Amino acid sequence: MPLLATVAFANALGAVIFFPLGPFLARDLGIPVEDAALTTTFYTLAAGLGGLVGALLLGGVSRRAALLGSLCGLGVFSLATFLAPNFPLLLAARACAGACAGPLMAAVVTSIAESVPEERRNRAVSSVTGAYGLALVAGLPLALVLGATAGGWRVPILAISGLYLLLLWPVWWLLGPRPGQPPPAPRPRVTLSGLARLLGRGESLTGLALIGAASFATLLVSPHIAAYALGNAGLGEPALRVIYLVGGALAVLTTRATGTLMDRVGVLPASLTVGCVLTTVLVAAFALSGPAWLVTGLLGTVLAVQLARSTVAQGSATRVALPAERMSYQCLVAATTSFGQGLGAAASTLVVRERPDGGLDHMGWLVGASIALAWLAPLLVVLLHRQLERRGAE
Repeated sequence: MPLLATVAFANALGAVIFFPLGPFLARDLGIPVEDAALTTTFYTLAAGLGGLVGALLLGGVSRRAALLGSLCGLGVFSLATFLAPNFPLLLAARACAGACAGPLMAAVVTSIAESVPEERRNRAVSSVTGAYGLALVAGLPLALVLGATAGGWRVPILAISGLYLLLLWPVWWLLGPRPGQPPPAPRPRVTLSGLARLLGRGESLTGLALIGAASFATLLVSPHIAAYALGNAGLGEPALRVIYLVGGALAVLTTRATGTLMDRVGVLPASLTVGCVLTTVLVAAFALSGPAWLVTGLLGTVLAVQLARSTVAQGSATRVALPAERMSYQCLVAATTSFGQGLGAAASTLVVRERPDGGLDHMGWLVGASIALAWLAPLLVVLLHRQLERRGAE
């Protein structure tokens, strides 16, 4: 488990590494600063496509081979990002890295689902979601420190490339067969017709809907927190660092607590609890006024509780597929996560409008939609439970 959590953290860091490096990248390569966001857009969309391809190609290979192949590709293409002499080649390298990141996360979650007993599985899966919070807390400040060196923005990219490649050895060694252990049975090859049958089952679609709704809802609000804090709440730039520090630190705790709650009292009570907390925090952060320290803490908490809803969705998805289908289905989950995030971010930009004073109008619509989707989750959880019960009775 610690090794898989480390791989998840490294994968999360690769997804967010360019968040603080955009201005430095733009200055070095001579591009408009807003174009730097394309590094994340290309990465996310490619991760979704990589998940779709992985669903067909990786279902019949060993989990260790899937992890090693994805991790190696991520390391090589991250190194290509570091070496890219211009922006178009950098975007191409980022897209190739993203295509490896989607299957890598699927392989991590699948390995956890197959190595942890079901009664402790949700808590284990929460470590994957919490890795994103840890990446915000530990990874992004480190990226800024490394980016301030003589090598600029390329140094953190080189560091994360090295991390990916260094992880290859422990993954190969620790996840290999133990002495005296029989070799794993060969896995059936995944076909298009088999993948279509998997997608045609009701529980498969419900699980993907749960993942897609959580991913879409999270990216409706989170990308605009910085602009809202500066323009609407009147906070200063130092408060932004506190917001992301609070959000990342709390995310590690909230995701862990959500996974534990799911294991102990069930998925539906956990989903209802997350809905109540999320509604309260979103309303308090965006509809009420208060002192600067309180608003700062609430906006940071928004980041954390958004990841808690993703924990419910990810944990529920591990129950959907049969053992032979797990890798393929988790690749579809990874693709749905990436596409949901991309659509959520894109939809939010169509709703909000920047005011002359720098504030944002229409944030209430995004907050309302995010809350509504939080209460859609318990309904999908109930539906999924009934569909799995019917499948078990057949």
